[in-house]
Amino acid sequence: MTQQIGVVPVGEVPALVLKVIAANITACYRCPAVVLPKRPVPESAFDDRRNQYDAGIIIEQLGAWNFPACSKIVGVTSLDIFIPIFNYAYGYAVQGGDLSMISLFRLNRNADGSLPPPSLFYERAAKVALHELGHLFSLFHCHEPQCIMHFSGAITDLDQIPFYLCPDCERRLTP
Repeated sequence: MTQQIGVVPVGEVPALVLKVIAANITACYRCPAVVLPKRPVPESAFDDRRNQYDAGIIIEQLGAWNFPACSKIVGVTSLDIFIPIFNYAYGYAVQGGDLSMISLFRLNRNADGSLPPPSLFYERAAKVALHELGHLFSLFHCHEPQCIMHFSGAITDLDQIPFYLCPDCERRLTP
C-alpha cells in the first residue's frame, strides 16, 4: 500500500518551506507527500503563562480535521510550541500514530542569535519534519549521531544530524 503524507500549514507558514518539507519527505521515506490547505491555529492551544502553544492540543485538533487522502500528517506552524516536559519543542509526534507537529519558530536563529542563511532554515525545517515522521513510522530516538532520528535538544545538535536514517533505523522502518 502506498502511503501519502500530508503537510498541513497551521496558521501562516511560508509556502516555500512547505514545499521543501514535502520534497524531503518524498526523497527520504519514498512516500509521496502533498501540501494541504492551511488550517487555523486552535485558540485553545495558547498557554498565556508560557506565551507558547501546546503542541498536544494542536495535534488533537489535527486529528479532528479530516484528511482522507493521507495516511500520516505533518502539521507545520510558525508559532512557538511546547510539550509539558520541555521549555520548547522543535517538533512533536504521537509515536506510531498518524499525527505530528513541527514549529519553525526557533529554526530561524543560530545559537548565537544571528540569522542563518535561508538554505539552513529550510534544511532545519526538513530535518525536524523527517525526524517527527520517523516517530510516526514507529522509530524511536537513535543513539547514532549520524541519523535523522538522533535527538536534537539544541539548534547546534540539529545542524549536526544528516538528512538520512542510519542503517539500523532504515532496517526498522515500517512505512
